[in-house]
Amino acid sequence: MAERPQYFVNTLTPLSINETTLFDSLQELRVAVRNGAELMQENTLLPEVWGPNGIFRAFPGIALAFLRLDYQSSVLEDDKAASLDYRRYALQRIPSSLPDTPLLSSRLSPIGSSSPLTAVTLRILGEFAKNNWEDSANVSIAKEDITCLHDAMQGALENEPLVTHNGRKMGGDEMLFGRAGLLWLLLNIRAHHFDQETQEFLAPVLGGIPELIRVIVDAGRQGSKEYTEKNGVQDAHPLMYVWMEGYYGFGAVHGTTGILSILLSCRPEELANYLPVIGGTITALCKLSGASNGHLPMSLPPYSSRQRSELVQLCHGTPGLLVLLGAALKNKSLTRTHWDPSWDQAIYLGTERVWEEGLLSKGGSLCHGVTGNAWGWLLLHDCFEYYSELLNDARTLYLQQNQLSALPNSEVSQELTSDFFLSKALAFMLHARETKPYNTSPASSDKDYRMPDEPYSLFEGLAGNVCAWADTCAVLQARLRKMELVEQGVCTTSGLSRDSVFQNAFHKQLGFPALGGNGAVGIF
Repeated sequence: MAERPQYFVNTLTPLSINETTLFDSLQELRVAVRNGAELMQENTLLPEVWGPNGIFRAFPGIALAFLRLDYQSSVLEDDKAASLDYRRYALQRIPSSLPDTPLLSSRLSPIGSSSPLTAVTLRILGEFAKNNWEDSANVSIAKEDITCLHDAMQGALENEPLVTHNGRKMGGDEMLFGRAGLLWLLLNIRAHHFDQETQEFLAPVLGGIPELIRVIVDAGRQGSKEYTEKNGVQDAHPLMYVWMEGYYGFGAVHGTTGILSILLSCRPEELANYLPVIGGTITALCKLSGASNGHLPMSLPPYSSRQRSELVQLCHGTPGLLVLLGAALKNKSLTRTHWDPSWDQAIYLGTERVWEEGLLSKGGSLCHGVTGNAWGWLLLHDCFEYYSELLNDARTLYLQQNQLSALPNSEVSQELTSDFFLSKALAFMLHARETKPYNTSPASSDKDYRMPDEPYSLFEGLAGNVCAWADTCAVLQARLRKMELVEQGVCTTSGLSRDSVFQNAFHKQLGFPALGGNGAVGIF
């Protein structure tokens, strides 16, 4: 067999955005969610004890996927088929006890491997699933789980930006293993209410979130200072995070775009003092991408001179920047005061690169595959469909402050519409049904996608695809409802906020697992 290319030539056509196309796509993706969930249930063993893997791989990620589907079930219902018991599927995969795994200072995120926080995350979410995802005085957290969270918070506040693991120094802030992953867990716990005793025990942990934010930001500042001392000021960004010692990463899993995406889910008052450095870093990332024609380099300095071409995937590459911008453009204070034309340029060029190079031969996965590459477009669709007034105000303010009559590259800004993104996202999401293990028929696709190493896992396999399809269903149902309200002549901002059908669909958009993009809604 010939060696697979890094990506396949994209022969897809963006979908036309109209009611018929959206409705048909919604129905097709609901079927894909159901079929994918059945494959996950049938082909994965039920665990008896916790293993060495985090949410990223193996059964914990599959359990999280089923929890997300249970939460989103109202937008996934198909009148032609009986509902699947997603909640039962999830709870079957959450062992009752904590694992016999030490909490390491180098493994403070529940997403990567070898952390008891993986179990804590799923045990807490499982309690809310049992309560039908409704906050009430009856929901509690086991004291041993809270103790684990407390120890993790203490370790996070004491850690240096570089931590040692297996004799190697690595960054301590990335989403996969570091403090940003812990912050995302705590923000989602804080989104819920518990019984009084649990609230009291949790208070010291959740009360430490502002300090955790500070140390993460300070680590980025220190990284920028150290990079400048070693490499000069020319390519330095206001915030830079070590991936591996000596290399500063930008991808969502291993670097700045993921860390900032999570930070932007914090409360406005918690970020107020950091918006200038966050905004400046986003602009620096956008200019770095623009200088590479829409690619986002893996790291500075370059990690490998042997890399044939820039990667276009979430863990390292432009898809992480699109996710970050999808989160940033919903932040009113950040966008109004720190928006820059380079943001539009990076969105446009990045979208071109993902469209052209995003059908990765590795398959349909979130970390390095088709659905992960498309998810940023879902977030950007919402920015330009529901937050366009905020963006227009930011552009106008930029013109006034810089005494300009027109934006640089204004034709690029005019190209960016909600349909521009949704048409591409749907093409990728529907096409992902041709990847393995969802589709194993050799005659059904002209592209030889690889079977993932962990075929049903969250970030490398089918569970991630199913989560992406489910979020797309929520996006489509919200957009279709808005179209109905427009036809009825009642589609205003206040009208959308009062419409229960729209609000239900809109708030069932959970965003990227472990990264968000729509805020911390309590489900991870």
